[in-house]
This record gives sequence, structure tokens and C-alpha cells, in this order.
Amino acid sequence: MIVGKGMLATAFAPFFQFEKTICIYAAGVSNSRCADHSEFKRERAELVSALSIYHAADTFVYFGTCSVADPTAVATPYVQHKLAMEQLVMVHPGHLILRLPQIAANTGNPHTLLNTLHRHLATGEVFPMWRNAYRNIIDIEDVLGIALRFVADPRQRKRCINIANPSCAPISDIVAAMERAMGAKMNIRCIERGAHYPIDVSPMLSSGYAAHCQFGADYLDRVIARYHAPKQHR
Repeated sequence: MIVGKGMLATAFAPFFQFEKTICIYAAGVSNSRCADHSEFKRERAELVSALSIYHAADTFVYFGTCSVADPTAVATPYVQHKLAMEQLVMVHPGHLILRLPQIAANTGNPHTLLNTLHRHLATGEVFPMWRNAYRNIIDIEDVLGIALRFVADPRQRKRCINIANPSCAPISDIVAAMERAMGAKMNIRCIERGAHYPIDVSPMLSSGYAAHCQFGADYLDRVIARYHAPKQHR
């Protein structure tokens, strides 16, 4: 069972759309800058309904956000909303909460970090870069590969797990990787804001479920080029 129609729902659908005992809840507010409480109220109602409909499912998967560890974001309406939704999901006896960072993927969502950088670079619009900020980038294919293993393992129920790149990157490095991928320079205005915060991926790494991922020094460049380099250069 798949609830949702966006990037995550599309990625997981081939594996779970006809599954009767596992519900993948991949719906709701996708813009981390959202402060519209009517949108949060709508997601809450939809999630409560899904939890009721699929209360007998062996597994109910919900996607949270790794931004709960970011001191500059934890108090925002979006992160507080996501934390509240996690509390609702924890009532399900077979819940599995997977917290995710910034995902690289082919998606039309204009609010993702990488799509925002791509747009600013393509248009020449000034990008307000938080000089001290760090972000965590992971390929949707790696998210999928790791998540499938956690979902398949009944020992992983009633857990909240981070699926993320073991290495966070300064936003300046992410901008530079986007510039290399697109072969252009971004118009940047530096702002003295942001923070470096740890994301605990030890449960993911100790499980061995990320062994297939090629995390390393060139991961950021490879992933950004995969989705943002001009097609003739990929």
C-alpha cells in the first residue's frame, strides 16, 4: 500500500503498491519552509485517517526529517509539525519512522535544496547562502536500497532511524558541486547564519544495510551530476 504521489511514493511504488501488509505513508507537506498551518492540519487529518485504515497492517512506514537535529531548524513550524506526526505514528504497533535529509532525485518539487540551487544557477538569481550551514545529501536510489532492507526486517519495527549520508557537507561545497555539474558560476550573497549538526547514522551503518552505497569523497559530485548536469555531459 502506498499513500502519496510524490518523489518518495513514486520510488517505493514498484515494491509496495500491491502489498497488503505494509503501508508506505509518503504523503503530506513537502516544503520545509512551509508555515501554513492549514497545510499541516490537512496532513494531520490524512495521516490519522491512514493510521485508522491501515491499523491492522504489519508495518506502517512514515518519513520524518533529519532536520530535527538542526538547531537552526528544530523550532520551525515544519519540523515541529513533523515531530508531532511522528508521535501519532508511534501509536501504530508496527511503525517504522525513517528520517531523511536532503534527497537528490528527478523531481519536479521546486522546494528541494538541489532544485533551488539549480534554479538560481540557471537564472542568475542571487542565492542567499548561509555561510556556516551544513547539509546532508543522499541519492534517492540509496534511500530506497537502505529503506527496503529495514522494511523487510521485522526486527526493525517500533524504531526511528536516520537514513543519511555519513558525511554532511558545507553548503559552499554543495554549491561548488552544482557549479561543476552545470558548468556555470552562481551569483552568491553570503549570510552569517547556519550550523553544523551531527546526524546519527550508526544504526544504519551497524545494520549493514548501507553496504551497497558508495559513500565517499566523490559522492556529492557524482550524485549532483547524475541529476543536474546537462544531459549530454552525464
